Amino acid sequence: MSRSAKTASLLFANPTKSNQDMVLQLVIDDVVIFQSGLLTPGNRVTTLNLLDGAEKRLADGGYDGKFVVLYYNRASGERAMVNTEIPVSVTVTE
Repeated sequence: MSRSAKTASLLFANPTKSNQDMVLQLVIDDVVIFQSGLLTPGNRVTTLNLLDGAEKRLADGGYDGKFVVLYYNRASGERAMVNTEIPVSVTVTE
C-alpha cells in the first residue's frame, strides 16, 4: 500500500463460477481502509484507491489486516447475511 499514491496493489477475483456479486474491503484495526465496487463473477481488481484519510491512519511498516468479502444476490442486489473474513499481511510504504 502506498500512502503517497493513496492506492493499494492486490489481486482479488470473483470466480467465474460464482453465483453472487462481491464487494471487497480491507480492514485494519477495525477501520475500513479501502472498498471495491461491485465485482461480478469473472472480474478482478489489482489496484484500489484508499478511502479518504486512510493514508493518515497508517505509518510505514507491516500490519495484520483482513479482507472482508461481502456477498450480494445477483438478481435482487440484496446483501447476503454472511460474509467472509480472510487474514492478510499488509505492507505500507510512503
